Formats: sequence, C-alpha cells, structure tokens
Amino acid sequence: MEHTTVPARAGAGPAGELLRLLREDAPAEVYHALLDRAPAGDREWLAPLVDDALRVRARLEEQSRHESELAALYETAGDLSSLRDLEAVLQAIVRRARALLGTDVAYLMLNDARRGDTYMRVTDGIRTDAFKQTRLPLGAGLGGLVAKDAVPYATADYIADARFDHIIDDIVDGEGIVSIQGVPLALGDRVIGVLMSANRYSRPFSDHEVALLVSLANHAAIAIENATLFQDVRRAVEELTEANTLIQAHSESIEQAAALHERLIGIVLDGAGLPDVAATLADVLGGSILVLDAQRRTLAAAGDDPLVEAARASGALPEDSPAAQAVREAGVLSAEARRTRKTGAACATPIVAGGEALGVLLLVRATPDSSDIRSLERAALVTALMLLSERAVTEAEHRLHGELLEDLLGNPHRDPEGLRRRATLMGVALGRPHTVFAARARDGRHRRRIADAAAPYAVRAGGLAGEYRGDVVVLLPGDADPGALARHLSDAVEVPVTVGAAPAAPGTEAVAEAHRDATRCLDVLLALDRDGEGATAGELGVYGLLFHATGRDELRRFVHRVLGPVLEYDAQRGGELARTLLTYYANDANLTRTAAALYIHINTLYQRMDRVTALLGPHWKHADQALQVHLALKVHAVLTAR
Repeated sequence: MEHTTVPARAGAGPAGELLRLLREDAPAEVYHALLDRAPAGDREWLAPLVDDALRVRARLEEQSRHESELAALYETAGDLSSLRDLEAVLQAIVRRARALLGTDVAYLMLNDARRGDTYMRVTDGIRTDAFKQTRLPLGAGLGGLVAKDAVPYATADYIADARFDHIIDDIVDGEGIVSIQGVPLALGDRVIGVLMSANRYSRPFSDHEVALLVSLANHAAIAIENATLFQDVRRAVEELTEANTLIQAHSESIEQAAALHERLIGIVLDGAGLPDVAATLADVLGGSILVLDAQRRTLAAAGDDPLVEAARASGALPEDSPAAQAVREAGVLSAEARRTRKTGAACATPIVAGGEALGVLLLVRATPDSSDIRSLERAALVTALMLLSERAVTEAEHRLHGELLEDLLGNPHRDPEGLRRRATLMGVALGRPHTVFAARARDGRHRRRIADAAAPYAVRAGGLAGEYRGDVVVLLPGDADPGALARHLSDAVEVPVTVGAAPAAPGTEAVAEAHRDATRCLDVLLALDRDGEGATAGELGVYGLLFHATGRDELRRFVHRVLGPVLEYDAQRGGELARTLLTYYANDANLTRTAAALYIHINTLYQRMDRVTALLGPHWKHADQALQVHLALKVHAVLTAR
C-alpha cells in the first residue's frame, strides 16, 4: 500500500507514529517525511528512532519474502511429490524454477553415465533448437562444471567469465543468454544432473537466490527419483501382468497339447493308423490336416479344405500353393532348417526322428496360433513314432523277403520244397508262372529307396521284392509289364530306374534262371543308355542275341575286327575315341552338337575324327562300314557292361 503523507493523530507521539507506520507496512519514504516534518529541535533525538524503525521494516520485509518463498517452495515440493510421470515432473521442475527466481529461462540437464557427459533434457523459455540439443563433457561450460564438481556456480556475464571452458559460446550467444546460475541435482553422493536458471541480460545472482535454487534442486532430485521408481514399478507391474497372461495362455496351451497327446497315444496303442491321427488333429485344431512323407507325397488327410482335397486326389501337395512353400521352408529335405513354419493360412511342422526327416505335418487353417503350433509339434512326435513303427514292420518284411529271395536265387536246388512252403506263407505261389524283374539306378545310393518303393508294389500284386547282389529284384505272378514297374519306381525315387525282365516257368529253378536273364537285360539297357526304361530280352531287338553264351566269342571277334585299332589306341594312350564315336552317332553325325555334348572345342573334335580316319581308313563314315562301326560300338558297350 502506497503512502505519501501520514497525518499525526491526536495524542500520538513520534514513537507511536513510527509503530503505526510499521503496522501499516508504510514505504520507506514516509518515514523520512515524518523526520522532515518534525521541529528542528526534535530531529536530533527522532533520527535514531526512524533509523531503527527502517531496520525493523527491512527485516520484516525480508522475513515476509522468505515466508513467501518457503510457501512457494513447499507448494512446489507438494506438486512434485504428487506427480508420477517422469516427463511431467521434469517439466514442472523447470517451470517452477523459472517462476520462483523470476528469470528469463530455466532448464535441466541430466548426466549420461554411458557416454560420460551431461545433456539437455527439458527447457522452459528456450527458443533455439541448438540450445535444446546441447551436450557437455563433464567439466566443460558452467553446466558441465556443476555436474563434475557437484557444487553451485553462478555468473553475471557468462561469456566474459574466465572460470569456464567456453566450448558452446556460439550456442549460448545464439540464445542471447548472459547471466547463468546452476546447482547440482544430487541423490546422496551421486549427481544425476544440473538445474539451471538464466537471464538474457547481465545481473548477479545473490546467495539467497542460489540457496533457493539449491533447495528446489534437492526437492526436484527426490521427485525425479520417485517418478523414476514409480515408472519402473509401473513397468514391472505391466510386465508381470503381461507375463501372467502369457503364463496362463501357455498353461492352457500345455493342457490342450497334453490332452491331445493322450488322445494320440491312445490311437497308437489301439493299433490305429495315420488317417486316425489326421482325423483327431483336424477335430481338435479345427482345421484340415495333411500328413506328407519326405517326398511331400500324401500319406493321410483329414478335413474339407480344397487344398487337402487336391492333395488327396493327386497324392501330393500342389507345388504352386502357399502351403507348399511352408512345407519347403520347414526343411523336410534340409538337415539344417527343420523347424515349424507359417505361411498365410498354413502351418508346417517337420516329422523328425533321430536327426532324420520322415515327413511333414501340415495344418491348413486361418491364423494358426502358438498353441496350434505346440499341438502340431506334439502330434509330429507321435506321427514319427508311428512312421518308425511302420518302418520297423516293413524292414522285417524286407528282411524275410530278402532271405527268401537270397535262397531262391542263390541256391534253388538245396530245399525246393522248403522254399515253396516259405513262399506260400508270404502269399507267393511258386507253382504258377511269374515274371522276374531286376531294377537298378546308375547311382547305387538309391538302392534302398528303390527297394522300399518296390515292396508295397509287389505285395499288392501278390509277389516279392528285395535286394540281391546290388540290384532290387521283384517277383510278380503272371506276365507283368517291366515298363510300368520302371515308371512307378522312377516316380517314387525321383531318379531314372531301369528294369530288366524275364518270364519264369513254375518252379524254383526257373525263377533263378529267369533272374539271370533279367539281369543281363538290365545290363544291356544301361549299356544302351536307356535309363528309366523297362524291357524283356525279346524287346531288345538285335541286342537280345547277347543273352546267350553261344556266339559271344564271335561277337568279340567282330568288335575287334571293326574297332580294334581304335580300342587299342584308347587302351594304350588313355584316349576318348570310342566314346567320341558313340556320342557322334547319338547326335546324328552332327559335329557341332557332338562337340557340345562332349564339352570340347570343335577343333579338338576335328582332330579326334582325323585320328579315327587314320586308324579305320577313309571309308568308315560311309554306307555299310558306318553301320558296322556303329553296331560294333554298341556291342562293345554291352559286352563290357558290369
């Protein structure tokens, strides 16, 4: 409240008047006016009283200001303690610092323990982006020095103050800041940051202002810690809630998978097969199921999805379907990539046992989840057991069939009656005519797979199949087609399988003799490069003559007479003339195609052909002599086979 003159009250002396002025919080000039109005004789004793009153007034004013600051500080502390969001706490700190000290700006920097510096976190009143993005090494600038020494610093003119390392003067000058004070944000002995206030003009900060900012910083540090802890607790609670939800879902999934596992084990114990497994899975998971072997052929199917219907009808999964992509990615045929894969509405799980891929279990259903995957993976284990069991039974049958074939083909005279009895137990009537087949692929590694494919084929036809002396031997009743068997085995193994065949009259000795003819037929087919075909001796034309021992010496003399110089040249010099001639005839005497087939330059081929001409004479390419050369090459290939 402003006063210019204070009228004296009746009966009030100078002391009473001074007390009234103190009570009414009169300004200092009113006290001086009272002294000026006093009579000259009274001024000498009145002046000390006025000075005392002014000192009392100043102390009361300071106490009032201190009480206001404390009230504001307590209010600030209360507001900060009520905040739980860290970002809101930091923003509130700088706003209150600016308001309490009446400065142009306030800002807060936090220490980065990993990088070893301090960086601008929040600001109030700052205009430039460069200032808002400031980072300071510990000890650099005013803020870095406070962060390092953990003591307050203040300056009336920062740019001119030599105490500081001026590495960001351009940023400070760009913001227009002149006077700055900063105090540490400390939790115990650990400094977590710096609280600063500043003005865009030069003015010193009093000790009282520094102390006020220190008090605010102490409250702010506690509020920051509380907000951080609360944030950590809230995050932990959220994580625990999420984990509990996941655990509950996982528990339910495990219970569902365990129940499914019990049902599947019951199916196995009851002696049911893969179709029952597929039907159970389709019922539990609410989708369609395909059980595929390692070649992605259909072993069992359940459900009404069009993809399943197509796989059931064709016997294999359509290659252009998204489900086929999931199957390929599941790594059925790749030892390093055997894991569950999802593609669109399909989920494929490999069926693996002992590191060997046996097949794939495919679920076709919209959005299969993790629970479905776990159930599918459990079902894959049971399916692996069933496949291994079927394999064990098949291997036992193979062993019995192989033992019978070994005795039947290797020693048919020893116990004919016992052989017929054992064959009858396996459903084979040796008293009837049969056809004997010898099957082979050029790569001997496929022999076991050929035998596995031949066994069910033979059983369905009432025959036998097994391995014998490097080949797969199949015995079928009646007059069977070798071409059909070759196609079946080639499709099953996915490599060309060649089949030689010979008819067998009733009796064990006839079967053994027919096997020898079938093997010779197989050798001829391979020598003629007719891989993947099937034939009997009668279907080989002139080459069928090679089955009979009589005349073989004459054939060798024929080969030597026609090709002798070429064969001797190849034998002595490791040459390729005979192979070159065979390739030449196979490419219809076209030199360009022959060179390409041999992977040699055309000039190299010319040189070889000139050498043949030098050895066989100039007429080897013409008419009857060309036919004899070609025939001699084929006969030589057959005679030297195996």
